[in-house]
Amino acid sequence: MILIYIFLAAIWYIRILKNILTYVHLWYVKEYRPDRMLIHLKTKQGKSIFFPPGKTPPVSPKTIILVVLLITSTVVLYITLPFHILIKMFIIDALTFPISFLLVVILRIPTLLFHAYMIKLGTSMLRSHKPMIVIGVTGSFGKTSTKEYLASILSKKYKVLKTEASKNSPIGIAEVILKKLKADHEVFIVEMGAYKRGEVARMTAMVRPQIGIVTAINAQHQDLFGSLDTTMRAKYELLTGLTGKKIAICNADNPYTLKMAKWAKADGKKVWFFSNKRTVPVKNDALLSFSSVSSTIHDVSFTVTLKNQSYPVKVQMRGEHFVPNLMAALSGAVASGMSLREAVAIAKKTIEPVERVMELLKGPNGQQFINDTFNNNPDAAIAALRYMEKFPGRKILVFQPMIELGKYTFEGHFEVGKVAGKLCDEMILTNSNFTEGFKKGVEESDRKKQVRILGSGEAAAFIKSHSKKNDTVLFKGKEAAFVLKLL
Repeated sequence: MILIYIFLAAIWYIRILKNILTYVHLWYVKEYRPDRMLIHLKTKQGKSIFFPPGKTPPVSPKTIILVVLLITSTVVLYITLPFHILIKMFIIDALTFPISFLLVVILRIPTLLFHAYMIKLGTSMLRSHKPMIVIGVTGSFGKTSTKEYLASILSKKYKVLKTEASKNSPIGIAEVILKKLKADHEVFIVEMGAYKRGEVARMTAMVRPQIGIVTAINAQHQDLFGSLDTTMRAKYELLTGLTGKKIAICNADNPYTLKMAKWAKADGKKVWFFSNKRTVPVKNDALLSFSSVSSTIHDVSFTVTLKNQSYPVKVQMRGEHFVPNLMAALSGAVASGMSLREAVAIAKKTIEPVERVMELLKGPNGQQFINDTFNNNPDAAIAALRYMEKFPGRKILVFQPMIELGKYTFEGHFEVGKVAGKLCDEMILTNSNFTEGFKKGVEESDRKKQVRILGSGEAAAFIKSHSKKNDTVLFKGKEAAFVLKLL
């Protein structure tokens, strides 16, 4: 009988170890932020936190420390709890996630102190550097591609430093300064993300940008911001903190950034717009407009105009929805001292797709895979679906329901579902969160089409058996990346 108990306990502890790895992976995805984790716990996925699907976290100092501490905690509980072996396992199982939450909260204290020290060092190093052109980039979406496009263009004329990937927090900025800032750098392009007010202000105070780019505002992270007005005011902190040239570059085709431009004008900033219109209803210092947009699967063509200058542009971008991001980059290049002719000529030669953003891959059966797993929001999802429409054959969507949309959750999923229902032959959701809005949207487009909710393994198996050569599969959102990896 004792051997049976030991065997059952061993099986149970294997489950606990699997859960430990899954919880650490989840904390990694949530950037070790308790506020984001609390929002996750309100979802259907979060409510089954004690029975999570198995995931393995990436190897990093943080994940290793958290895994070791969790394993140590469970061993200590096993040794000290004065109960039967199976009762011990039950208690440890139930406490593993709460302990992970407690450990993350406790570890935030030394982490924040260390980050504060690193940020102070980075800021000091930046202050001692010779004067540079510093450009801040913020917005709800489009930040990373805008930053990459701008860096590609400016790098042909200046020695450029940029923040890495989507590391758009104060510590991410400090790390790139400390590791990569050289004496000959002339331009620093800084991507700035935020989940609440004050975060962009902190980064702006660190780097003191002369030029600020606001790409667009939408309902992303509304569970944290609370309202679109709060989102606007959080992102506006970049424009408030501009120094030197004080050039605010805003998207005139987004109603929220248009409103922010009005604030900037009233605050004495120079306002530059990029837009698909020749005129905008706000007094401005410069307007870069684009027109005659056309595209293929591999490239996009349009005409850019600044006053009496017009130039044709053809670049390797996958989807017309990236044109505003390139327009923001061209505006930033001109504001930095380039001529529009020069910036356009360089863009034609250097612009390339960003990794995991509309990345084209070949599937095992000759299918066309579109890897768009870098991020997810309603505008980006609809744009990716529109791009997929250009491909021949049947179309399959693997979609991670969107998180942190707050009161816009149903509406955001409904709009994506409506487009997906019209364009896709098969639709797979990677979890059961917020499925009602998506399904309602699909029903409005085509009541006959089915929406499946499948785990990573099931989704991969379905795609293998239900797709063939010349079919197209769009993977949208970070969870969709697990399905793509299996394929």
